[in-house]
Amino acid sequence: MMRLSNQPEEASADDVSTSAVLRAFSDENRRTMLELVATREMSAGEIAEHFTVTRQAVSQHLRVLKEAGLVEERRAGRNRLYRTRADGLAILHRYFTNLWSNSLALAKEIAEESETDTHGEGDRGDESADPEGGLPG
Repeated sequence: MMRLSNQPEEASADDVSTSAVLRAFSDENRRTMLELVATREMSAGEIAEHFTVTRQAVSQHLRVLKEAGLVEERRAGRNRLYRTRADGLAILHRYFTNLWSNSLALAKEIAEESETDTHGEGDRGDESADPEGGLPG
C-alpha cells in the first residue's frame, strides 16, 4: 500500500495505527456513532436508539471504535458512557489533512504542466502546418 508522505503509521501513545483508525471509520454506522458522541457523552442504550441494528451490534461497533482509539468509555453506575477521544480524531485529522495537501500539490503540478504544454514548451503538434492555420505546402 502506498503511504502518504509524512504520514506516520503509528500515530498515538496507545499504539493505535492509522490503518486501524481508518478501518473503524470506514463503516457508516460507526461514523454516525462518532457524530452522536462528539456533542455529548451517551450510554450504549442511548446510542442504540438511533439505529435499527441490535444492541449487540451497537456494542460491537462501539468496541471497534474504542479499540481504534476513536472513543473512550467511562462507567457511571451500571451505564457505560461513550465520548469521542481527541487523540483518535487527531489521527483522522492528520490523515485527511495530509491527503488533501498531497492532492492539491498534485493538482497544482498537473496544472503547471498543462500551462507549460499550452505555451510552447510541450508538444507542438504538426510542425509542418502553416502558422496562420493553412495546410502544409
